[in-house]
Amino acid sequence: MNIIGNKFKIDLGMAKATLDIHSDTSLTFTIIEQNGNAVNISETVETKMVELRPQLFQVTWKEENGKTITQVQDYENEIVYSNVTLPNGQFVNLKGTLKQADK
Repeated sequence: MNIIGNKFKIDLGMAKATLDIHSDTSLTFTIIEQNGNAVNISETVETKMVELRPQLFQVTWKEENGKTITQVQDYENEIVYSNVTLPNGQFVNLKGTLKQADK
C-alpha cells in the first residue's frame, strides 16, 4: 500500500483524528474528537517521513501551537505510537489504531 495520497483514521482513545497524507513532506491532520467531545481542528503541517521497513514509518512535525509530534505509523499492523511534546515541555506517549479512512 502506498500511503501518499491516502487518508487514515487514528484513534488514540482520548482523541480521534484523520490524516490526509499529501506527500512525504506534507499532511493535513483533522482532530474530530477530543476527550469524548466532537471537534473540528485542522492544520496542514510540514513533515519528515522515514520508512523504517515496508509499511512502517516514523513521521514528525511541529504544529502552529508549538506541539511537536513524533509518530511511528505501522500500516501493516494498524497501530500508531504517538509521542507529543506540549509547549510547556510536558511529554505524552499514546498508542492507538491506524486504519485507512475508506475501510
